[in-house]
Order: sequence, then structure tokens, then C-alpha cells
Amino acid sequence: MKRVFIMCCFLCCFVITPLLAQISVADSAAKYMAIGEALAAEYNHSGAATAYIAVVRFDPTQYEAAWKAGDHLTEYADRLPEKEKSQKEAYFQQSRTWCEQAIEINPQGWEGHFRLAVALGRLALFKGGKEKIRLSQEVKAEADTALMLNPEADLVHHLLGRWHQNLANLSSVLKFFAKVLYGGVPPGSNEEAVAHFQKAIELNPNHIEHYLELARTYEFMDEEELMREPLEKVLSLPVVEQDDPKFKEEAREMLEKLD
Repeated sequence: MKRVFIMCCFLCCFVITPLLAQISVADSAAKYMAIGEALAAEYNHSGAATAYIAVVRFDPTQYEAAWKAGDHLTEYADRLPEKEKSQKEAYFQQSRTWCEQAIEINPQGWEGHFRLAVALGRLALFKGGKEKIRLSQEVKAEADTALMLNPEADLVHHLLGRWHQNLANLSSVLKFFAKVLYGGVPPGSNEEAVAHFQKAIELNPNHIEHYLELARTYEFMDEEELMREPLEKVLSLPVVEQDDPKFKEEAREMLEKLD
């Protein structure tokens, strides 16, 4: 988080302050929103997050900028080397904070709840058994809220698919904690995961990761004959998102194992 904090200070001291005498708060927010959008389009996640944070500093009512700040902090942290574990966790925590601020600004916006669920899911990776399961409950609650607010959000269905996939395939120890915390109710199922991934594909048939995770779920279910079609679809679709080349390589490797 230190690097983003320093960047924010740099913006405030050397960019924002001189402009205050020349442009209105609304104009300032709009200018930095435009900067954030341009940087986001280039996958400059740290720069985009910094610009979106500047927007909210100018105008605390800017819901879109708040959740996008959280989103890009998550994206940036995802790409840090694993050896920088403490930094990754700190960025995910900051993402959580910005998403929570977005929800405070607009509780009815599905994006804030969805991005918060993603940030909480990333934080869970750094926690032990009981805390991991507790955070998974929060992930599910936020994802369910996002889906209620926008049933047509394919990314929310994808997240819920991952939630079910992950919990259905927990270790026996974590399954025990999950059953305790969920009152004995099975916490997740591969069948539910498949249903959510299929719905995500129906809503957005050009999103590569939907097909990859559907195939991965079939693998968990030992349904190898069902894996081939979604994996081949991954390879046939054009690259659109930043991680699509990586997903295509994963699909290629999974197909090679099938053959």
C-alpha cells in the first residue's frame, strides 16, 4: 500500500493543489475520472487506482470511482509476486476499504457489493482455517446481495460459481469448520458451481474465464468427458481481457492431459 499512498501524496502535492485555483471540484473529479479510465484501459492498475482515489478525495459522493479504486487495487495486488505476501494482503485490505466506502455511498449499487466480495475472497487466502471460512460467509453474503441487485451480472454468477467450487472441494479439516459455521448445511456444491458458470456463459458467452472454470469444475467432479467442449471454446474465443492469454494456456494444458 505504501507505493499507492506515495503516489496519492505526489498527486495531491504536485498536481491537485495548483489546479484548485483554476478549476471547480466537479471539474477536478471529472478530470481525474478520465485519467483513471484511460489508465484502466491500459491495465495500469496502480495508476488507475490512484486516479480514482483522487476523484473521491475531490468528491466523496463518487460511487463509481470508489468501487473502481477497490477493483484496481485488487487487480494490482493479484499481480504482485508471491514473495511480497505482506504487500499483497495490505493492498487487498485497502481494496476492501474502498469497496466498503462505495457501499456507504450507494448501498443499492451491485458493483460495490461484488467488488467487496472479490476483495474479501482474496483476503481469505491469507487466513487460517476458521478465519478463511468466516470470510467465505461474507463473500457469499456480498455476492448474494450483488446478484439480488443485478440478476443479469455474469461476473457475480462467476463469483458464486467459484465460491461453490472452492467450498465443495475443501480439505476435510476446513469442511468440518464450514459445517460448524454453516449449522451443518453443506457449504457448497460442484453442481451449484456448474449452474452458476452455465448462467454466466448464457449472459456473456464471450468471457473466456467462464468456460475455463466450468471445465475445472467438471474436473473436480471426475467428469472428464464434459471438460473438452468448454476448454475448446476457451481456445476459440478472441483475447479480450488482460488475463485471457494465461487462461488459454491453462486450457491448452488441460486439453493435453485429456488427450
